[in-house]
Amino acid sequence: MEILIALGLFAVVVSALLTLFPIALRTEKSSGEETIATLIASGMMESLPSGEGLGTLNVVTGMSNDIPVWEVIPSTGATNISVAYNASCEPVRRLTAKEAEASLTDPTTALVVTLSITKASVPGLLTAEVAVASPSSAPAANRSIQKFTRLIQSPSR
Repeated sequence: MEILIALGLFAVVVSALLTLFPIALRTEKSSGEETIATLIASGMMESLPSGEGLGTLNVVTGMSNDIPVWEVIPSTGATNISVAYNASCEPVRRLTAKEAEASLTDPTTALVVTLSITKASVPGLLTAEVAVASPSSAPAANRSIQKFTRLIQSPSR
């Protein structure tokens, strides 16, 4: 009789522990996605003010032979740039606005990153917002999006 009670208690405890596994897996997945999004956003924002020309900003829009492909953008007005990233946090290529909204079928892309630059209400500052959306294979409406915002100094003219 004691063995039967012990087996019953064991079954209840094991069942309770098994219900925790899906929760732990979801938490681990979202934590990994958040870490990748943070790495991409911080890298993109850190590279912005390194524009070489007066009044310009730099954005990495791809890789060529393991060397970043930089695109110079003006800091004078509102700018939106979308870039496809792979699972290793490396930019794959620049996307058109239409491509950024659609499902991407390219197996090398995992994320769609959109950089929006606008003038801030404070003179001499710009607002940079990076939206990291995943998975890239889903339409834009079905992607999970993490947004990061930062004020940066407008490059002098």
